[in-house]
Amino acid sequence: MDQVYLILIGAGIIIMLLAFFLQRKTPDDVAAIPTQRLTDKAETEKSLQRLSKQFKQETALLSAEWQETRADLLHEIDLLKKRVEQLEQQWNERAAHAQVAASAEQGQANGAQPAAEDVDMLALRERYRRVFELSREGLSPDEIAKRLGAGRGEIDLIFALAQRNERGFADA
Repeated sequence: MDQVYLILIGAGIIIMLLAFFLQRKTPDDVAAIPTQRLTDKAETEKSLQRLSKQFKQETALLSAEWQETRADLLHEIDLLKKRVEQLEQQWNERAAHAQVAASAEQGQANGAQPAAEDVDMLALRERYRRVFELSREGLSPDEIAKRLGAGRGEIDLIFALAQRNERGFADA
């Protein structure tokens, strides 16, 4: 075991001597470091110049694209404004035509109103006549409503009014 200690101590001394000599050599290499730093600095400046040149080119391209897009959008906005004006003009023309037509229809309606009331009364009388015909055939109020496309309440109302009207004639 004593021999192991002696070997380890000897190895430690050798390592310390090597470290001492290596430290002395590094000051000689210090002269090489500033030249390396100078070359690194020159390369870094060249890289920065290339980067700034590339940045300026890309900025110019983006600016040109932006200007082109802006011009296209302004042109489209002008076209849309013109289209809106055309549509407003058409709308105003149609509104004027509609007013003229409405006033003409109102004038015709005032003159034709009694005729429309006559037509409505004739249609009601025909409907009532049809209800009573179906009743005479023996159909129930539900079946009459289905055939005429009316509600059961309307059919009941027609019968109620007819009975009331008959009673009025009988009392007089």
